Amino acid sequence: MEFLDLAMRGASISLLMLLAGLLWRAPIGWEGRISIVAVAVTKSAMLLSYAALPLDLSPLVTANLILFSSLVPNAITWLIVTIFLDPPGRRWPWLVASSIVSAHFYLHQTAPDWVALVPCAATATLLYGALFGLALWSSRDDLVECRCRARPGFAVAIAGLGLVLTGVQALGVMDPGSVSFALLQSAGVLAVTTAFAVWILAPNIDLWPGAPDHPAPAPRPSTSHPDAALIARVRAAMAEGIWREEGLTIGALAARLSVPEHRLRRAINGGLGHRNFSSFINAHRIAAAKAQLGDPEAEGTTVLEIAYDVGFASLGPFNRAFRAETGQSPTEFRRAALSPPTHRADSEHPAPIPANLH
Repeated sequence: MEFLDLAMRGASISLLMLLAGLLWRAPIGWEGRISIVAVAVTKSAMLLSYAALPLDLSPLVTANLILFSSLVPNAITWLIVTIFLDPPGRRWPWLVASSIVSAHFYLHQTAPDWVALVPCAATATLLYGALFGLALWSSRDDLVECRCRARPGFAVAIAGLGLVLTGVQALGVMDPGSVSFALLQSAGVLAVTTAFAVWILAPNIDLWPGAPDHPAPAPRPSTSHPDAALIARVRAAMAEGIWREEGLTIGALAARLSVPEHRLRRAINGGLGHRNFSSFINAHRIAAAKAQLGDPEAEGTTVLEIAYDVGFASLGPFNRAFRAETGQSPTEFRRAALSPPTHRADSEHPAPIPANLH
């Protein structure tokens, strides 16, 4: 059994390294490439660290394997949020939480008397459960059709495996040092890695955020898009101000336009070039907010009133969306827009030098 476990671990490591090498050369953004490499390296370190057949490794190699294997929660989280969360601002809370879990695992490996396994496994179980929910819940805003279809399987494969492995440890179902747990771990990683390879080895640039090294063709012009008529209706609905409706969802817009939701996603993504529905709606809201904030006649209108007027339910989401779009807070934008222009006549026509200084 130990040799079967070792064979599956070797196969998983080989496949992980192959995936990392191939995707490093793929036409996707740097975030996607690095997240895949991070998962490959940390998962390989974990597979070597927990083999049923003890490996005769030097203390330095063992210490590095412990360090990298403890970063598995961080790497998996990075991969999931990179693929499924387009706005970068929404990723950092997940990365902070996963870093805390990884730190717990590292402390357990290096100082087991201080940090017990069960609390570490319990926090990791909560993290993977939340990631599982994230992969499914965030689909409500997703406009990338191939990514929508892959969400359930991806959530089960990546987050689900972590959930099972940490859950059985947290509940005491299996001893982490047993051969049965080692086999469950190696077989699970091999199965998930194989499934992920089948899905990802024909990389679709639409899956990954960020600018690719070899940019893909621009979205097809709406006039030549197969759903050009629907795109025109979407534009008309936006012009009529449907984006002002608080809590507008892709499903609600599809119902208003009397079209299937998947068809509307395809039209907005392929014809208008948007990957995320909230970002698509917020672009219209922020444009209207900028017009009001820059209007001297609306100077007496508060930022909160403007946020409500353009469709936001509260000030916090409005401020975050506005800063993500403009790099400024609404107040800073208004101050800059309404401040008088700098008088440059003095710099263009320097004052004459007094005679007594010649």
